[in-house]
Amino acid sequence: MVLSHADILVVDGTVPGWPSSCTGARAVLVDRPRPDDDDLPRGIELYVDTGYAAAPIWAETLPRIQDSLDSAAALIESIVAVPCPDELADGLLTQLVMARSLLGTVAVELVTVDPDRGYVVTGKGDTASGVFLSLSGTVGPAGLALTTASPKERWRVDMPAHDSARPVSIARFDATGTHTGRPRFESPRRALWRGIHTARPSDKTLLTDLATVARILRERLL
Repeated sequence: MVLSHADILVVDGTVPGWPSSCTGARAVLVDRPRPDDDDLPRGIELYVDTGYAAAPIWAETLPRIQDSLDSAAALIESIVAVPCPDELADGLLTQLVMARSLLGTVAVELVTVDPDRGYVVTGKGDTASGVFLSLSGTVGPAGLALTTASPKERWRVDMPAHDSARPVSIARFDATGTHTGRPRFESPRRALWRGIHTARPSDKTLLTDLATVARILRERLL
């Protein structure tokens, strides 16, 4: 198949052998990405839908949340809900991407998985940060919540379903009270398409995240 006329090709990452359908495209966006044994053709710009992690307000607030985790004792906890068990992989991927954006590296230590109901994953950041991590996924009304806690301050991020008109809610709690910013009415998926022409292609670390998701949900252990 030759797709030289296409600016960007969208492929379904849940279909086995999806890399082989990318031949001839200049750029590829992978929806619901899954690892695949086939190699991508060379010279292709690869973009991946990372779900909630693509929310623009998350990128804007990220540096401030990172600063709050500069402590010897800090915690990140995230819960994601998906409509059906087949989407648990999507929920875990977006959680890992968000955790890595906060911590740099993530070491998964303990995994509990029920394929039909959800998972619980615990771990920590690199040894220098000392941040503990708890990620869980369940089947239910879609949405994601992420909370960070440290001696200095606490953050809470609430993200509605992708098709919701509700904005992402971000709140900071410190000694002076609760602080919230102006809401931004833009879904992660819309932001992904709006910024894809100026965004950087996905890095190789994301491929590692995909492999980690598959290993956790398929083999139930590391």
